[in-house]
Amino acid sequence: MNKNSLIINKEFDADILKTIIKRYWWWPMLFVFIFSTVAYFSLRYTKPLYESTMIIQLDNQDNAKDVIDIENINSKDNGVSTEIELMKSQFLFEKAIQRINYNVSLYSKGNVLTEERYNSSSFNVQPYSLSDSSLINTPIFVEFDGEFVLLTYNFKGRGYNVKGNLNKHIVNQHFDLVVKSNNVNGLVADSKQNELFFIFNSIESFAARYLSSLQVVPIDPIAKTIQITFRSNNPQLCYDISMAVSDVFITYDEDIKRKGSENILYFIDQQLDSLSSELKNSKDSLMYYQRKSNIPNPEEIGSTISENISYSQDQLFEIEDEIRSLTTVNNRLKSEPNRLDVYRLLPEMLGKTYEQSLTTQINGLHDLLERKEDLLFRVTEDNSEIKGLNSKIQAKLISIRKSVGVILDRLYTNSNVIRSKIQSYEGEYFELPEKKMEFSRLKNVQDLNEKYFTLLTEKKFLYAISDAGYSSNNRVLTRPVVNSTPVSPNKKLIYTTFIMFGIVLGLAIMLLKYLTFNEINLIEDLKKLLPNQTSILGGIPLIKTNMEFSQLVAGDSPKSMMAESLRKIRTNLSYINPNYKTIAISSSISGEGKTFVAMNLAAIIAMSGKKTIILDLDLRKPKIHVGLNANNDFGMSGLIINEFSIDQCIQKSTVENLHFITAGPIPPNPSELLLSNRFKEIVDELKLSYDVIVIDNPPIGLVSDGIKNLTESDIPIYIFKSHYSKRNFAFRVKELFEMKQLDKLNVILNGVSVSKNSGYGYGYGYYEAGEQSRLERITFWFKQRLKIKK
Repeated sequence: MNKNSLIINKEFDADILKTIIKRYWWWPMLFVFIFSTVAYFSLRYTKPLYESTMIIQLDNQDNAKDVIDIENINSKDNGVSTEIELMKSQFLFEKAIQRINYNVSLYSKGNVLTEERYNSSSFNVQPYSLSDSSLINTPIFVEFDGEFVLLTYNFKGRGYNVKGNLNKHIVNQHFDLVVKSNNVNGLVADSKQNELFFIFNSIESFAARYLSSLQVVPIDPIAKTIQITFRSNNPQLCYDISMAVSDVFITYDEDIKRKGSENILYFIDQQLDSLSSELKNSKDSLMYYQRKSNIPNPEEIGSTISENISYSQDQLFEIEDEIRSLTTVNNRLKSEPNRLDVYRLLPEMLGKTYEQSLTTQINGLHDLLERKEDLLFRVTEDNSEIKGLNSKIQAKLISIRKSVGVILDRLYTNSNVIRSKIQSYEGEYFELPEKKMEFSRLKNVQDLNEKYFTLLTEKKFLYAISDAGYSSNNRVLTRPVVNSTPVSPNKKLIYTTFIMFGIVLGLAIMLLKYLTFNEINLIEDLKKLLPNQTSILGGIPLIKTNMEFSQLVAGDSPKSMMAESLRKIRTNLSYINPNYKTIAISSSISGEGKTFVAMNLAAIIAMSGKKTIILDLDLRKPKIHVGLNANNDFGMSGLIINEFSIDQCIQKSTVENLHFITAGPIPPNPSELLLSNRFKEIVDELKLSYDVIVIDNPPIGLVSDGIKNLTESDIPIYIFKSHYSKRNFAFRVKELFEMKQLDKLNVILNGVSVSKNSGYGYGYGYYEAGEQSRLERITFWFKQRLKIKK
């Protein structure tokens, strides 16, 4: 029988629950203590993480739009996504790092943690030059003895020591710097307590290291409010970087928009300069011709033809101007343009017939190029998103070029038609005097130049007003707020989580112990588990002595609680069978105390005046001779095979009327000996000389050769041991009854704990010496638990 066979208690049992609570109540407390300790040290050696939060609002005002009904190109609403991506870019973050001038990081290395001291160190380092950039990120340790500063570092496999004075230049082949301190005594103490060191920062690596700690998220897209959050182990660094990111973004955004407006005005000025020269030349040519030809009032000559030609030339000029501008656009789009080139194409289309159709496509191309530039701040050309944008840009360019080609074809067709009309009108002039024709030609050239010059001047004036009325109102709504309490680790949450986990784990173990509880502790347990055919004779209390083997103690302590319990069992035997002669005692496994009960029950019976003999039939593991300190040379194994006589094997004990026969030498075939007829003859022969025969059988949970003796004896007794025997041992007894191998059985619970309160729990038996001390009881309890586990 496997004493460790797992059983599951599926029904609620209040007695088992009480036992589990009494025995394992300290598990939750232990786990709470363990996990609280883990939480304490985790918090003790985890760097606190602080967070700064600020809110900015993106806004612009176009006051001139209500006056001149022209929308500034910078006021185009692209939402907040573009600005958010710009603020999150490494490009802008590097500018923010440069603004706070964080070229050197200062550290203090303790026994466990290394702390970065930003604006809180006992010293500061001012770098003036760095000869070798590969020294960046190399720790340079600082020691100060009150007089000199010693810098120590390893570089390219070689150690360097540089000595200098505080607040003065320290120069070697690698750098020129000054170690500063306003608190000399504090620096000396700090240098003794911790390892101080600094590193030169690379803006790129520093930005890459901290960029992941920056979060930029929209709060209200309609109101265009954005929240900037930054986390770091230093609260001051959180504040400074958040503020630097917002300042750099606002400045950069204003600069970009200002440069865009300046480029447009510069382009218009260039066109006006060119037209101004052409207009002056046309006026001079007309005046010179009038003086030369002496034509004071030529307007009346061929006025109708002149008007027609003038009108047609106006149309032709506009078409040619559009062709020239469109050709410029087409030429700039032949090779892949950059965003600024595309941006400069927009003024070329001001007032043109194709302005509406091409401006939308040009703006779309401009947006794609702008997105590509923003992405290139964070990724390389090989990035899949960049490749996707390149494909879209090429597709957009092809679409624009096709549109330009179609428009050019239409314009050339219109130009040819108008030229034909002009040629027809000019043919009519051949009939007019040559002077009138030349005058009209020069006049038309002058009028056209004046008209185009006036148009560009008006455009410049309007855009200047629009640009003057436009202003960027990006502003900080709330400055960075840094809580004094770190956001991580959350002490309250960690302690609560760890403590709750300890409680849950402790309760889970107690629940597991309850579900797998497999002990027999009290007689009430046996009444629940055993079949109705069994009789409970009583219980034997747990004794205080830790015995290596079963001993005869009833004769030495006749007034003990153990002896009294055996007397009650002896009385119960008389009720079961008043004329009993044989008592067979067995158990499920070794260690339950059957030999101890057999010896001491026999002693109690002998002390009542009955001549009693004990037979040790546990031929595999004999113990009676050890407990009675007797010789085992002559015993049951030799007696059964007729090697010895009964008289040779019988030995006397220290208790009057109590004799015994040991097991003898261990035979090779114990089962055959126990089942032989010779053993029955020996028992019958002993009945003639003794009043009671107590048979110590082998455990029937392991072997079945002792069952016959139980069934044939007058009183069969089965031993269970409290806090040792398993509940599934009772199932073995049930099996014996179900298989009709037993029809009656008497049960004794050995090792019952005695306590002031009844019920489950541990208690201790007594001898005449009285109650044990608490320390002795605890020590004995642990010894018993170790024996059970073994």
